[in-house]
Amino acid sequence: MKITAAVVPARSAPFQIENLELAEPNPQEVLVRIVASGMCHTDLHARDGYFANLPYPIVCGHEGAGLVEAVGAAVRGLAPGDPAVISFPWCGECEPCRAERIAYFANARALKSGGRRADGSAPMRRPNGTPVHSCFFQQSSFATFAVAPAKDVVKIRRDAPI
Repeated sequence: MKITAAVVPARSAPFQIENLELAEPNPQEVLVRIVASGMCHTDLHARDGYFANLPYPIVCGHEGAGLVEAVGAAVRGLAPGDPAVISFPWCGECEPCRAERIAYFANARALKSGGRRADGSAPMRRPNGTPVHSCFFQQSSFATFAVAPAKDVVKIRRDAPI
């Protein structure tokens, strides 16, 4: 699908608004129409090259909120139209995750700033087919739409302002 995103084209370069293509959600993912996204120092650090493993070009944003647009075939508990916020990623398998200390999970660096899904794929592309790194904190919410793992998407009350 066609989306618009704020892309950091290279280390220390300013954000640029670009038209991109976004892949459909995988079976365990959710497509969220982004209504709002916070910007914090983490996004600015990403723009400025603070994260050694961060690839460019990249779409940042890790505080997304919006409406569920579509769900992957294996997703339960979320449906199109649900208001939701997207949380930070976690694996669910390592010792910290099993101990409910998900902020300290073992694969944090790769999932937060590796620029790809956990399976290694990149869901965003330029119209010419060139991949754009995304999945920043497994969401890249500086875009009109984002795909995120369903386990990271939290359904909120319909009357909650987003």
